[in-house]
Amino acid sequence: MRIHFVGIGGVGMSSLAIHCHLMGHDVYGSDISRNEHTEVLERLGVKIFLGHTRENWLNPELLVHTPAVSANNPELLRAQEENVGIVTRFELLRQLVESSTQFAVTGSDGKTTTTAMLAHVLKAIGADPTVFLGGMNPSLEFGNYRKGSGPFVYELDESQPSFSSFHPTHLIITNARRDHLENFHGDESYYMSCFEKLAESAQNVVTFREDRLTSHLGHHTFGLNEGTCVLLDRKVERFEQLATIRLDGKTHKLRLRVPGLHNVLNAMAVVTLLWAAGFDPEDVTRALSSFVGTYRRFSVTTIDESKNIYVVDDYAHTPDEIAWLIRTSREVFTGLKQVMIFQPHRYTRLAREDGNFAKALMDADEIYVTEVYGAFEQVLPNVSARMIVDGLKNHGKKAEYVPSPEELLMKVKPAPNTVYLFVGAGDIIDYSKRFVQESIST
Repeated sequence: MRIHFVGIGGVGMSSLAIHCHLMGHDVYGSDISRNEHTEVLERLGVKIFLGHTRENWLNPELLVHTPAVSANNPELLRAQEENVGIVTRFELLRQLVESSTQFAVTGSDGKTTTTAMLAHVLKAIGADPTVFLGGMNPSLEFGNYRKGSGPFVYELDESQPSFSSFHPTHLIITNARRDHLENFHGDESYYMSCFEKLAESAQNVVTFREDRLTSHLGHHTFGLNEGTCVLLDRKVERFEQLATIRLDGKTHKLRLRVPGLHNVLNAMAVVTLLWAAGFDPEDVTRALSSFVGTYRRFSVTTIDESKNIYVVDDYAHTPDEIAWLIRTSREVFTGLKQVMIFQPHRYTRLAREDGNFAKALMDADEIYVTEVYGAFEQVLPNVSARMIVDGLKNHGKKAEYVPSPEELLMKVKPAPNTVYLFVGAGDIIDYSKRFVQESIST
């Protein structure tokens, strides 16, 4: 089958395209620009068109698109005119994994790292999973994808109601934060009904005991104080940590090479799910000890170790993720100044944030906020990153609004005993790279 992918360079779309290519389909696609994902596809021999036009056309039998693709996309319109089958990436993923054993991870925060941990363990213990990841992890052959002969492991994006149409065998729900409520008609009851429908379809569900919205959906839970799996003790060793957990009345040691209490919780979710699926917790914890982090999840660049100057790149884009990030950075870089450079992601998210971003950023020592990265959204009137800065100032916290990331490089200069946190799900990573390159060269 010849398949046309519109937006083929996205992290989720590219993994699907790689899978279909390796399964023998004739795959090609388009995107607005080249990136690391399109480069991988091109090395595999996949044709990539740059830009979106009617001429990007090789007579496909199926067209796949993301929710970000507008209804007037010329390639989508041509597919409609020529009666070519059209599916979303959600629909294609569901078709690919159905009728197989499935391990899925969904939730507002932590799903990429948790999925990567789950995939790493199943690979290490010989289950040979096929993996679709919403990020890049070095343990997967293509970063965001691995082809195997065993179960499917996938990150299930909860941003659209259609996530509830999946039927995973095993499911982790990390939490629910109403993060994409605009896609659910602004209706929290509808939003929660989708989580409930998904959980009802799964044989084995694990949830976070302390999560207000989803804890009751789990057959088993993990938590800080209560649950099937409970954290008893945790010791921080800079970038590593050692935790003691109790699972179903038995104690286990959990050593991780990734920092942060949130990553202990992610690992506990994996241990609990795989224990419930019949795997030995000791095998699982042993495998987790070799797990390395996912790209842009507390990725550390050293500018000058002798002067204690570090850069941290992180994808955090919700208030809770930001709060966990700052807490983790203070644990890892004890006593160093924490400079936050934050790029908000999506106008709709900022519009309903209700001061929560300002509260999450309060624990940083110095704060710069640049304008919103729209992620294909239209600019909303009266919605600006200035809202966050104003909120911080109302709390008595000094912060500066910098309209463009370009201006940040003029204002922020490396200083000894400082950690620079470049944070957000947009293109802030490009400016982090330039900050490092220009700092090293000067």
